[in-house]
Amino acid sequence: MSVYEELTDSQQFACRVIADHSRSTAFAIADGILPGNEGRNYVLRKIMRRAIYHGREHLGLTEPFFYKVCDLVVSEMSGAYPELETQRDFIGKMVRLEEERFGATVTVGLSKLNDLNFSAATATGEQLFLDIAKLYDTFGTPRDLIRVFLEEKGIEIAEDEYNERFDAALQKLQQQSDVGHTSRKSQVSPVYAEILEKVGANKFHGYDATQISDARVVAILDGDTQLEELGEGKQGSVVLDQTPFYAESGGQVGDTGVLVGTAYGSGRLNATSSQPDVKPPATAGGSDFRATVSDTYSPVQGLIIHKVTVNKGSVKVGDTVTASVDVEKRDATRRNHTATHLVHAALREVLGTHVKQAGSVVAPNYLRFDFTHYQPMTDAEVREIEDLVNRYILKNEPVNTDVMNIEDAMRAGAMALFGEKYGTDVRVLSVGGGEFSRELCGGTHVRATGDIGSFKITADEAIASGVRRIRAITGVDAFERFREDEILIDRSLGELNTQRDNLPNAIARLQEELKRTRKEMDDLKLKIATGSIGSEGSANGDDARDIAGIKVLGKIVDGLDGNGTRQLSDTLLARLGSGVVVLGRKDEGKVGIIVRVSDDLTGRVKAGDVIREIAPIVGGRGGGKPDMAEGGGTDPDKLSEAIDAAYGVIERMLT
Repeated sequence: MSVYEELTDSQQFACRVIADHSRSTAFAIADGILPGNEGRNYVLRKIMRRAIYHGREHLGLTEPFFYKVCDLVVSEMSGAYPELETQRDFIGKMVRLEEERFGATVTVGLSKLNDLNFSAATATGEQLFLDIAKLYDTFGTPRDLIRVFLEEKGIEIAEDEYNERFDAALQKLQQQSDVGHTSRKSQVSPVYAEILEKVGANKFHGYDATQISDARVVAILDGDTQLEELGEGKQGSVVLDQTPFYAESGGQVGDTGVLVGTAYGSGRLNATSSQPDVKPPATAGGSDFRATVSDTYSPVQGLIIHKVTVNKGSVKVGDTVTASVDVEKRDATRRNHTATHLVHAALREVLGTHVKQAGSVVAPNYLRFDFTHYQPMTDAEVREIEDLVNRYILKNEPVNTDVMNIEDAMRAGAMALFGEKYGTDVRVLSVGGGEFSRELCGGTHVRATGDIGSFKITADEAIASGVRRIRAITGVDAFERFREDEILIDRSLGELNTQRDNLPNAIARLQEELKRTRKEMDDLKLKIATGSIGSEGSANGDDARDIAGIKVLGKIVDGLDGNGTRQLSDTLLARLGSGVVVLGRKDEGKVGIIVRVSDDLTGRVKAGDVIREIAPIVGGRGGGKPDMAEGGGTDPDKLSEAIDAAYGVIERMLT
C-alpha cells in the first residue's frame, strides 16, 4: 500500500489540491504572472494560498513546503517545457516569498479574530459576518478556519447557513471595494464603428514621414456627435483619410502637432513628393484654418483620431490639409522608445531571464518600464544596466524594422508581450543583428542607437508584489540632468567649503553634528518637562492624584515628540514607583496619548483598556499591552477632556 492510500480522505484531497495547484503556479510564474491583488495575479494568489492552507491544515506542514513541490513540477516537466528550467530559480523564489507572506497573514488573521468581540448573541448579527468576511478578503484568513474558531467560542452555525451568510457578506463587502477586481475599460462609442465603416481605415505614414500635405478631412466629432464643421476656438476630434500622426499604442504616447488648411489652388508641396498637390474635385471644398493637435489616439483598430483645437478659421469635412507632427517631440519619443527595448534586454541580461515587461510609458521627456522582479536592484546592478545600454548607444548599432508573419517572427526569436494581441503580420524591431534585442513592436524608433545620445536611470521602485518600475531619461533630458547635478554639487561644495572628493565625508560630519544637536535639544526638553511635573509641594495641579489608594498622574506635555513622550513616561513612572501615568501631546493638528502602568498594578488596571476608552474622545483609537498602550486622534481641543476622563476610567477599574 502506498503512502497516499494510507491517508485519510481529507488528506488525500489536500494532496490533490497541492499537486494541481503547484502545476498551475509553476507555469503561470514562468509566463510572467505573479501573485497579486487584481485580475490574473489575484487568481494565482488564491490558488497558491489554497494549496498552502491545505498543506498546513490537513497535512501538518507548518514549514514552507509549496516551493519544493513547484520545484518538483519543474524537474518533472522541463523536458517538454524547457522554459520551466530557465525560470526555475525565479519560480522558487516567488513561491517561497508568497508562502512566507501567507504564513504571516494566517498568523495576523488569527490575531485579528481574537481582537473581535465574539459572543453567542452576535451570531445572528450581520456585522459578525461582515467582520469575518473582511478578515478573509483582507488578510486571507481561510473561511473554514474562521468557522472552527467560532465554534471554539461557542458560536455554532450550520455549515450551509454559514457559507450562505459568509458569501452574502463577502459580496456586499466587495461591492464597496475594487480589491480583487480588474477595472473594465469604458465602452467604445458606436460612433467610431460608424465612421470606420463609412470612410474605411486610415492610412498611417508616420514610419516614413512627419508631414503630408494631401490629407483629407473625412469626419469631425464633438464628443459622440458628428459635425460638418468645427469653428474657431472650438475643440473636437478630426479624422483624416491618411496621417503621419502616431496614435497612442503599446505604451508610446500619441503625437502632437498642427493641421493647416488652405483654399484649393495654392499648389502646396507634399512632404514626401516634389510635385504640387493635385487639385481635388470642386465639390470637396476648401478652407483656410489652423488647428493644434494635442493628442492622437485610436479607439478602434484602423481609425486614428486627432484631438484638436481650432486656432484660426474653421475646419470642414472634405477639406484638404497639411498634417505636421511636432518633430522635436517625435524624435524625443523615438529615442525613449528604442531605449526601452535596450533596457528590457539589459534587464534580462543583468537580472535574469525571468524579467518580463509588465507595462511601459514612452513619452518625449521620459520613459517608464515595468518589469517582473522580486527585489530592488542594487547600485551595482543599476550601474551595470546603464553601462550596457550606453555601450550599445555608443556602438551606434542600426535599428531595423521588418514586417513578417508572426510565426516566422517567433521562430526568429522575437519577444512578444504576454496578453498583447497581434495580427497575422507584425513589425519586428531588431537592434543590430538582433542578438541583443529583437521584439515585436508597432511604435516609432530611431534609425541607429547612436541617435539616443545617452541614457540615465532616475528611479527604481516597487509598484506591486514582484513587479518593479524603472524611470529613465535619454538624449537632451539626460544631458540636462547631468548639468543640474553638476550645479547642485558645486553649490554644495561652496556651502560646505570642501573639495569634491571630500563631499560625502563633509555631509556625514554635518549629519553627526545635527544628530548630536537634536539629542541635546531633546534631552533639554525632557529635563524641562520632567522638572515641571510632579515636584512635591507644587501648587500648579500637576501632582499625581490618589485614586482608590493608587497614584495617577495625567498631564499634557509640550515640545516633545513621540519618542520623547515615551522617555518622559519612563521617568515619571519610575518616580511614582507604583502608579499610572497618562501623558498627552499635540502635534500639527493631531493628538498622541500614552498610558503607562507599573508592573504591580497591571492585574487591576490595564493600559490597553484605558487607552481604548479615552482615545475616542479625541477622535481616534488606540491599544497596547497591560503595562503600556498608545493611541491618538485628530481633535486636539478635546485632549484635556481625554486626560481628565482617564481618572474616571481608572477609578471604575479599581472599584
